[in-house]
Amino acid sequence: MIVWKDLLQPITVKVHHRSTLREVMQTIHTTQSELVLVYAAQKVVGYLNTKCVMQFILAKNDLDQPIPFYYTDVLLVREDQPVEFYHNVSVVLGVNQANKVTGFCSLADARNQITRLQLKEKTQIFNSAHIGVITTNEQFRITFINGTAENILGLSRNFLLHRNYKTLLNAPQLEDVLLGKQLVSVSHSLNFKQIIGNFSPLFNEGKILGIIHIFYLREQLEESIQELEWVRNLNEDLKALYSSSNEEIIVLNGEGKIVRLAGNFLKDFWGVEHPDELIGKNLFDMHREGLYQYDLFERAHKKKGKFVFVHENKKGCKVWSSATPVFYQDKLEKIVMISRDITEINQLREELKIERKRSDQYKQELDQMMMRNQVDKKLIYRSKVMEDVVDQIKRIAMVDSTVLLYGESGVGKEVFAQTIHQNSRRKEHPLVRVNCGAIPESLIESEFFGYVKGAFTGADQNGRAGFFEQAHQGTIFLDEITELPLNLQVKLLRVLQEKEVMRIGDTKSIKVDVRVIAATNRNIKRLVEENKFREDLYYRLNVIPVHIPPLRERTGDVMMLSLFFLEQFNRLYQLDKKLSQDAFDVLESYHWPGNVRELQNMIERLVVTSRGQTITGEEVMSILFGESKSKVVKPILGSIMPLQEAVDDLESQLIRAALQKYGTAAKAAKVLQVSPATMSRKINRLLR
Repeated sequence: MIVWKDLLQPITVKVHHRSTLREVMQTIHTTQSELVLVYAAQKVVGYLNTKCVMQFILAKNDLDQPIPFYYTDVLLVREDQPVEFYHNVSVVLGVNQANKVTGFCSLADARNQITRLQLKEKTQIFNSAHIGVITTNEQFRITFINGTAENILGLSRNFLLHRNYKTLLNAPQLEDVLLGKQLVSVSHSLNFKQIIGNFSPLFNEGKILGIIHIFYLREQLEESIQELEWVRNLNEDLKALYSSSNEEIIVLNGEGKIVRLAGNFLKDFWGVEHPDELIGKNLFDMHREGLYQYDLFERAHKKKGKFVFVHENKKGCKVWSSATPVFYQDKLEKIVMISRDITEINQLREELKIERKRSDQYKQELDQMMMRNQVDKKLIYRSKVMEDVVDQIKRIAMVDSTVLLYGESGVGKEVFAQTIHQNSRRKEHPLVRVNCGAIPESLIESEFFGYVKGAFTGADQNGRAGFFEQAHQGTIFLDEITELPLNLQVKLLRVLQEKEVMRIGDTKSIKVDVRVIAATNRNIKRLVEENKFREDLYYRLNVIPVHIPPLRERTGDVMMLSLFFLEQFNRLYQLDKKLSQDAFDVLESYHWPGNVRELQNMIERLVVTSRGQTITGEEVMSILFGESKSKVVKPILGSIMPLQEAVDDLESQLIRAALQKYGTAAKAAKVLQVSPATMSRKINRLLR
């Protein structure tokens, strides 16, 4: 909302109502102002502009005569009021709360300023919405481009202005837009950016003056669709959750009225048969009348956060409730209350105990199934560097020394740990895998070392063994070891030194015989120097360090791994896909920042999404580099242009066509008879 204060100008130019024409002219000339205010008795009584003063001069030759008249169509307005336009008024004076004049503004200037502010606001809206806007004239020459369009296309305004937009987009259908047709959800590619948007005629007084293109990145549309689908699924899940919940969920507004009720309706507590009978009832009033035991309003303002309480009705029905108040600017907006009938709490405890036993049984069965499935994991390699690493770990496996595996994320550290275990004398005993970064810090100690009965609230009544006890006589694999908090590092060091653990809540130690394999993808030495990892624990773990090279340093393994994953996913999805030689060339030329895990995901995606039985190099490149290579661009010349510009355009088209056809820069360079270095330099220039 625009108020007059946003538009008012300070009063710096004023004359007395008895001033002469000469004095007025001197004031206008000195201040270069188009309008001067006329004062009488310290009050504004009117105004003069340059046009009327010039008329005075032409009508009267004597400049020393007083001004014959002045305009009085002036209106006082409060400076904090919204801008309105009035009839028979040309100038407004703004006044503050003390009725003191603070500034002035002509209505003509006010209209112009509002137009500029609205245009600025609309531009900000388009930019904030990440929507690109481009307009052209009738010759398709670009006349306007907003900042978002520059960012989307990766091209500057100076480069795009006055260029032929129809030629840039290769869109002959834009001729129809000048005839009044609107094109909706049209996809194009410009500067390797996939965009989608609408073309509409640009009208002025009923005449088409050009085209306006409103667009955005295609990937943004796809992300928005996925997000909407996710919200829809979440909404359905929440509805299902509410309907199947064992708890009663009540939402109160700021006045204490029940506005929504879901879940398991506690009719024995409320004394009514149907939840609709509670909608609209006020719990604050029910408390004051003695019908509801707990004062929610007072507790909500006192706690300002979640609070839990137990209350009982006159019939002895007990309910446990958790209430969360929601405040906005210190005003209570709502209270969300979740309640459960705990009258038969002992029965619930027994059921919980049975369910926990059943859960532990399921977990043990699941662990055994996972162990059986993961025994078949094996190392796939043919490179010399991997041969040396595998030979090293097989020799390491014969002893019980602690091993620290170094390697980037995705290189397969867990597979190496499993290989060490399977080749050791402990292979008949458990291999317990622990991701140190995936366990909440509040639970990590109990998970590692276990706890006894009654150690803390919610603990299993029978106690529980920790990871080290579960791995007794076997191997424990501690992945992401650098994510352990410092306080637990001290306790882990004691276990490694003393070969014993102490459960939480216990006073005696338990001997454990465990072989430890740790792994990290971080620079652990630097963490030690930065005091983020204990030095003594580092030396205890770093007995036998093993560095697992990333996939980019062993490209000879890419083909073997690709074939292994291809066979695996063919069997899983009951397909018979094959990889062409071009596909292998593209896969081996990629740098694989995600290592083996990324390659595995890539092969699965190719198996699922490729159209034919043979996966081509073009399909691999389209996924790796995000551009469709299915259409070969023929070198064309659209119009007369400077010779050098035409040469550059033809060169870029030839390079794109060669890359699309042959798949790799090396083959494209050979066909175009240029060196690989020249080809690399020209490709980088195209991508900028």
